Amino acid sequence: MIPFISLASLYHRASDFQRRDSEKSFKEYKEIMKWRADGRDTLIDIGSGPGNVLMKSIYPMLPAKFNAVLATDISERMIDYARQKYGDVERANFEVLDIASAQLPQHLCGQFDHLISFFCLNWVQNQRRALQNIYQLLRRSGGDCLLVFVANHPFYEIFMELSKSEKWGRYMADAMQYISPLYNSEDPVADYNKLLHENGFVDCNVEVRNETFVFEGAQNFKDNLRAITPFLSRIPEGQHEEFLYDLVQVLLKMKVCNGQISERDFKCTTLYKLVVVYARKCSEL
Repeated sequence: MIPFISLASLYHRASDFQRRDSEKSFKEYKEIMKWRADGRDTLIDIGSGPGNVLMKSIYPMLPAKFNAVLATDISERMIDYARQKYGDVERANFEVLDIASAQLPQHLCGQFDHLISFFCLNWVQNQRRALQNIYQLLRRSGGDCLLVFVANHPFYEIFMELSKSEKWGRYMADAMQYISPLYNSEDPVADYNKLLHENGFVDCNVEVRNETFVFEGAQNFKDNLRAITPFLSRIPEGQHEEFLYDLVQVLLKMKVCNGQISERDFKCTTLYKLVVVYARKCSEL
């Protein structure tokens, strides 16, 4: 769920670390998730974006007889792209959905055995509302969720730094709205566990993992920056390259990157904290 992205095709090809961590987490928790005895599971993905992670990485790992999978995203453009790209995939459906909405569509409530969400909740400031909605989407007979999102990333530091600049500050006044809600948490595991239990979840497991990803090649790196930077849609198109240049300069000062962006062997090593959550809904029957 990335509301500011208009170029869905860009995010489709420039989301390497998101795909890696999503697939890794699902493979790990697939053995723990409560699959139906008849294999007729239903699954909803919150924040599917262009659909590539769900369809290429997760779909092949679902039970052979699963009933249906629903890809959702807050962005209508993302869903349109995903539908165009993967609309012919068997038992796959697509729908616009805001997981922080004050009211969920009634036809979705209580319909899913499983809910997954990869790199979406770090964009959602109202985590309590999101978890309330996640709980409502799961079946009354019980269901489970796997949530993977960023707690901290070097790009957050860059956003905060540039938001203070005279040149870019007017486009980034609300920079904190695009920072993970766990960014300032001193104990994200305890804080999120508490939030899960307060919203009715049981068998909660919350981990914060130290992850590393290396972006190789200048173009690949720039594409990733474009895909995850929320402010470009506000900045005049003629200034996009200048903004990205300044963003990279901040990265270099932070000593996150090795080499210059103009070098053919450019590499950027990023260290970030990833939250991985598994939790179940108690049966209400």
